[in-house]
Amino acid sequence: MKIVILSMFSVPTGHTKVAEVLRNSLSQEYPNAEIKIIDFLTFSSSLLEKMVSNIYYKWIRESPESYKSFYQKVMMKESDQSVFLKSISRFSPYFENKVLTLVKNEKPSLLMCTHSFPSRIIGKIKSQSNNLTCKTVNVYTDFFVNDVWEKEQIDYHLVSTEQVKQKLVTEHRISPDRVYYTGIPVSEVFKRKNPSLPLQRKGRKHVLVAGGNSGLCMGKNVFRDFSESKHLQFSVLCGHNHRLYRSLLEKPNITPYMYIEDLERLNDIYDSVDCIITKPGGVTISEVLHKQIPVFIFAYLPGQEEFNLTYLLERNLVFHFDEKEPFSSLEEILYDPNEVQRKVEGVERYLSSLQYGLPEVWKKIQVNTRQKFNMNPVDQKPSSEIFLSG
Repeated sequence: MKIVILSMFSVPTGHTKVAEVLRNSLSQEYPNAEIKIIDFLTFSSSLLEKMVSNIYYKWIRESPESYKSFYQKVMMKESDQSVFLKSISRFSPYFENKVLTLVKNEKPSLLMCTHSFPSRIIGKIKSQSNNLTCKTVNVYTDFFVNDVWEKEQIDYHLVSTEQVKQKLVTEHRISPDRVYYTGIPVSEVFKRKNPSLPLQRKGRKHVLVAGGNSGLCMGKNVFRDFSESKHLQFSVLCGHNHRLYRSLLEKPNITPYMYIEDLERLNDIYDSVDCIITKPGGVTISEVLHKQIPVFIFAYLPGQEEFNLTYLLERNLVFHFDEKEPFSSLEEILYDPNEVQRKVEGVERYLSSLQYGLPEVWKKIQVNTRQKFNMNPVDQKPSSEIFLSG
């Protein structure tokens, strides 16, 4: 059996992290399966991937409001008038040929997408021909679904919220047995707690600051407030931001970390803190929701993170502060057990609403495709019949 998971960029993002979670889950269930993660833009053109990723990060840094306008007007409006979707249609034949070449070379039984763009291209192929016979899956990495994602032509959907499931079923008329409410997939590592760490810590509260893999989270003034706080200890995940890391090394109550690849080590840090300050990126938020750590949002990127924040606030899952608000307000809440408990209860309701774990989904797809799984692949020959179109 071969499974191909299509992410978008070669740089670490939430899309690539979810792709790795999927690969690890499938490998656990089917150790003899051949599973590949392919960065779709890099596969299509490494030069294009570098150009697009550079433009994206520069755009959101230097002109966030224009990016916000672009996202709202283009990514969230599925219509023939959408300039972006027209552009996709114009260049679609190039990317369609890339997908068909990939499928011809890899011969996957299952083709999964953790980004909307390759999903859209797959939809174009399937709507025009029968050249793509492998089963296809969308795995959504935010708490909403933008309109670039292909819906009707995709066989199965792993959705982040009950609202996304209802949208697919009611607006796009997708059969409910093709939609699985899993939440945004996170590693099993984050679903367990380190028993060696104390449940209640005395003394100064420990705050984790996570700004995404680029180290983007909040302005310099907030870090100045960190260093002036006498009642809090901070750990800061700087991602690949070397400048931020160096600037924090000499702060007395701040411990900076560069990008942490080891999930066990990251989980230990999660288990050691009293709360987290972060952006509303779907994957990081999902990780800490499973840890049931109080979440404080001080900043967010325009576009998808803004939509995520709306969902999180509506469900009472996070605290939200403007950067202009006094930092002391975080301390007041953090030392108020009643305030923290209300958020913890909201998180518990969210986690209890999740309907499927990934192993259950793989078995459901097996049943729906009427295929026989090799349930003990370690002791038997690899099966090539899993997930084949039937």
